[in-house]
Amino acid sequence: MKQLNNSQPFAVSTTFRPLHTQFKIIALGGLSTTQFYRQTTQEWIPDHTKEVTVVSGKQTDGTLRLHADYGITDPDNSFDTSSLIPQIYWFIKDSTPAKASDTQTNGTQVTSTDQTDDYYVVGRDLYVRKNFTHLDGVSVYCEARFTDPRSNTPMVLSDTVPLSGILQADEQWSIAILCDRTRKHFPLSASPLYSFEAEARLGSVDKTSAVAWFWDYSLNNGSTWQQITDDCLWYRSGKNASVLNVDVDFISNLMVRARIGTKNGKNTAAIDQPNEATASIAWRFPKVTPVVFSYGGDRVFKETVSMTFGLIVHVPKHDDMTEEQKRHWLLTSWCIREQGNQNAPRELRAWGLQVDVPQAYLFNTQGKKYIVDPRCGIRDVYDIIADENGEVFQMSNGETMAIRT
Repeated sequence: MKQLNNSQPFAVSTTFRPLHTQFKIIALGGLSTTQFYRQTTQEWIPDHTKEVTVVSGKQTDGTLRLHADYGITDPDNSFDTSSLIPQIYWFIKDSTPAKASDTQTNGTQVTSTDQTDDYYVVGRDLYVRKNFTHLDGVSVYCEARFTDPRSNTPMVLSDTVPLSGILQADEQWSIAILCDRTRKHFPLSASPLYSFEAEARLGSVDKTSAVAWFWDYSLNNGSTWQQITDDCLWYRSGKNASVLNVDVDFISNLMVRARIGTKNGKNTAAIDQPNEATASIAWRFPKVTPVVFSYGGDRVFKETVSMTFGLIVHVPKHDDMTEEQKRHWLLTSWCIREQGNQNAPRELRAWGLQVDVPQAYLFNTQGKKYIVDPRCGIRDVYDIIADENGEVFQMSNGETMAIRT
């Protein structure tokens, strides 16, 4: 055997996808991070200097307990993430720093475990025994630090929550929607069913179940408001309850408003309080990149009958689209064009996830190269179908027909 001395080695290395992480500071027991401060009596609701009070499983008064809630998953499943325990660090920062340079720091770290201090830690939780007014608040900053064992890369997760007080004079009605005021719907990975839960209070007393509720909606960010009717395909239930249920498969951008009637309790026939609370929800698509591939390579021979092309769809920070997702979300129209030629592309009259291109469209003896090009679009919300006269199509059971537009 003759030994060859000009072999070329090829080096390979392992690459890991980034860990999927989530981190949030949450108040244990459902206690609010905002206090009501009665200036005339110097009372706080809730009062953080008191012992924890729990009623029907929900904390109503006492020390504020903040929990560092995190989640870490490995998309490669290369190790057990449950064994990964981050180190938790808590910091307190004055909301009104004495000098500009103070805003560049994380604040003062809390290390005390003394339960008589204003701030102390228990495990990975921060306990707050200090009260705040409308003029005096702080920001709580938390970090979770750990090392990615796959690459020994240091990782830091963080979140900040403000602690403050609201000046309370006479008891007034207040309404709040208990979710983010601006919610994002990611159609590729989330359920389209959402609930907007509202709360009504008279002073500090929860009156949610003792008032009449009225919801309406806006399609122009609150400039004008409309009544919720049966024509609203996105509406599911709750327009006269404290919880409004919607299906955003039928609308891509929506703002809702909650108001109340109090005169006759739950039987109040009309709105009689000026208070209102709003929240909105909108679709958010990640960047979607369709990539064409050929099942038989990129060479065309004289004996080639046809070539089949398909699509791989990349989604940043997510797995590639599955076959089911591609069929559900993509609208595709295939065409072919000569590379470097300004002539209009030739339509292939194919609209599926793959296309068979005959040899006549690909083979030539002049050295021409062709590009198979999908014109891809993402389907939007469902909408009803009607004829040119506006007559709505219905199925045999009387239900209205709708398709993704």
